[in-house]
Amino acid sequence: MNRLLAAAGGALALTMLTGAALAARAAAEKTITVARHEVARERLFEGVVEAVKQSTVSAQTSGRIIAVHFDINDRVTKGDVLVELDDTQHKARLEQARAAVRAAEARLKAAEQDYARVFRLYKQGTVPKARFDQSRAERDAARAALKQAQAALKQAEEQLAYTKVRAPYSGIVIKRHAEIGELAAPGRPLMTGFSLEELRAHVELPQRYVPIVREKKKASVVLDLDGRRRLKVSRMTIFPFSNPQTNTVTVRLYLAEKGRNLFPGMLVKGAFEVEKASVLAIPESAIARRGELAGVYLVRDGGMALQQVRTGRPAGPGMVEVLSGLKAGDVIAADPLEAAIRLKSQEKKRGEDAAKEGAE
Repeated sequence: MNRLLAAAGGALALTMLTGAALAARAAAEKTITVARHEVARERLFEGVVEAVKQSTVSAQTSGRIIAVHFDINDRVTKGDVLVELDDTQHKARLEQARAAVRAAEARLKAAEQDYARVFRLYKQGTVPKARFDQSRAERDAARAALKQAQAALKQAEEQLAYTKVRAPYSGIVIKRHAEIGELAAPGRPLMTGFSLEELRAHVELPQRYVPIVREKKKASVVLDLDGRRRLKVSRMTIFPFSNPQTNTVTVRLYLAEKGRNLFPGMLVKGAFEVEKASVLAIPESAIARRGELAGVYLVRDGGMALQQVRTGRPAGPGMVEVLSGLKAGDVIAADPLEAAIRLKSQEKKRGEDAAKEGAE
């Protein structure tokens, strides 16, 4: 459990209290002694969100396009038919393949019957060995022909199935490359889409930070300017080579959870822990904000005054870094609303006292 180190002889105090512990202490004492905290210092770099699954679906057989069931921005489910091709010729080839299989089966049946008869006569010594070898060869050839016909049937069935182009995964269509009436051929793009189920951030990291990032392996994805809205990273991939033009290394940050309104192409920041630092920090709950201005109620000589401060990055759960306006050892009010009421009462009392003195 972290504990508070009190300031001694005007020296700067260093605390490791968590935001929750400090909040509990503040609630009991109504004031907070400003102190320094050891926090993880981060470096932020621009990044772009991208989908882990993003692909272009292409035709796997030839045929004229007769139907396109989805368009740009449509959501699809895995297995949905995206595009249909004319299957007339493919159905005809399938029937030919089925007929070839039936013919091969009949030939094999006749060859096996002939082989069984010749084998029996050969054992009795009534037919020469050459006739027996010929019958066995015809049987083996018939078996091979049946396997070949069955393979052709399977291929014909697959070609027919290819006339219905299906979604490989659930996602969103972002590009449409096909129109009704056009001729599709193997390899021709039909639709492009991505899945929102798995997202990652693509960040270009300067070379000098690669060793420390590889060692610490601590990062998060920042969604706002002040660094408060963050998404956790489930894993990190650091490319084993750098870009010679920019002297940066690509880092992929895989998001552990899906964020609302998060989509591929969105600009974010990758936050990487690079060192530890001692900073002045106070609970965010002790800050009174008025638009762009931030202030705290400074307790001094039994009274209090509103002191403007400039805040920085988050310094742990419920804590924020103070860049200017305070120093270690200052005492501030824990509840700015209650402090504002007390300050107003003090000003009212001073006014009343001043009025009495004037009347006397």
